Amino acid sequence: MTAELHSVLAHAGVGSRGDLPLPFYLFAVGAAIALMVTFISLSLFWHRAWLPAAASGRSLGPAFGRVLDVVAVPARLASLALFVLALGSSVSSAELGSQRFGPLSVYVALWVGMAIVSAVFGDVWRVLNPFETIALAIEWTAGKLGLPQMEDSGEIPGGYWPAVVALGWFLFFELCYHDGATNEAVGGAMIAYTVGMVGGSAVYGRRWLRQADGFGVLFSLLAKMAPIYRDDTGAVRLRPPLSGLTTIAPRIDLAAVLLVVLGGTTFDSLAGSTLWPDLVGNHRGWTATGINTAGMVIVIAIMALLYYLGSLAVGWFTEQTAAQVARRFAHSLAPIVLGYTVAHYFSLLVLDGGQNFLRLLSNPFDRGSNWFGTADWSVNFLLVSTDAIAWVQFLAIIIGHIAAVLVAHDRAVETSDAREATWAQLPMLIVMVFYSVVGLWLLQKA
Repeated sequence: MTAELHSVLAHAGVGSRGDLPLPFYLFAVGAAIALMVTFISLSLFWHRAWLPAAASGRSLGPAFGRVLDVVAVPARLASLALFVLALGSSVSSAELGSQRFGPLSVYVALWVGMAIVSAVFGDVWRVLNPFETIALAIEWTAGKLGLPQMEDSGEIPGGYWPAVVALGWFLFFELCYHDGATNEAVGGAMIAYTVGMVGGSAVYGRRWLRQADGFGVLFSLLAKMAPIYRDDTGAVRLRPPLSGLTTIAPRIDLAAVLLVVLGGTTFDSLAGSTLWPDLVGNHRGWTATGINTAGMVIVIAIMALLYYLGSLAVGWFTEQTAAQVARRFAHSLAPIVLGYTVAHYFSLLVLDGGQNFLRLLSNPFDRGSNWFGTADWSVNFLLVSTDAIAWVQFLAIIIGHIAAVLVAHDRAVETSDAREATWAQLPMLIVMVFYSVVGLWLLQKA
């Protein structure tokens, strides 16, 4: 990674601030107390499952659906155009190394921005997904030429494990590969990913994108927290936030999707902290790639092991296997993933990364253009204070874990009385407290 881009795309620590406005132990104690108070309050006042019944919500009327259908076409084309710009910018600037629009589009606009947008506005990636647009275009062209159409072949082999692999591959490029932020690497990765997604669609139909596109699967899981969604008939409905999480299928591969992202984000914070060089030393090139890859795999394994141990302990109380518990409560990981994403990347999104993306959007090919009048913008590092960033980081992690405790408790009382559900969920609460304290500690070390 070049020194220039390091200031914009530095892993984990980009824009994050370690100078917390209060001592770390106060944040850690506050996090633990907040989770325990939530846990106790739920055991006292939340005695029956409420979220599943609320998940259907209420219709906003047919007009909303028609408006979204009209907006969907230009939005889909705009997303495809942005994808082409990012790819073209990366490929054309690979040798010069003077333009960073491609890396910013992938690592900031897509990875961070779309995750947050999905959690607030629903599964918009299903419309904006450029791979699906390309597949639709190929399908339409094939139909016009009388060629065989892409047909959904039912269940895709491997379930959602292809999405787990796709996300792991992306995280390797982002966090481990020593040249992962260069135009050449990003351009090559975009081409390879597109071939994989569109090629898979040619074999299995567009259902492949629902199960193999790591971004699409992740964003659809985060979108279950949003208060807005479209049902199977296309109607737009409004429902309480978080209630949609109860509609996530209890599958171990979906839990793996969330755990890989959670572990990757945690490693991102560790690798950007002052602790990491003390642990492994300073390395460059392929040596750094190997060490970082091993580190990321270990951190993901630790996060998964903690979740497994929590599931195992819950199983002891409820006479279930660890696998059954892990599947049933996989949906509770989604708020934690969102909380970690906001905490670790908030400053990247609103400061150097996000602002540079908007600036380069007017001049993606570095030819002096100014398409949208933003090419002359400079980064305003005073847009958000360091104290504000620290509080956003703290609140994001705490609120994410509180939401996880809430949806887990709601799922627990579906089949058990409140007292039994409370005791059964105690081991998972300990895991949640550990996740939150470690997350805050790594932010402090950034």
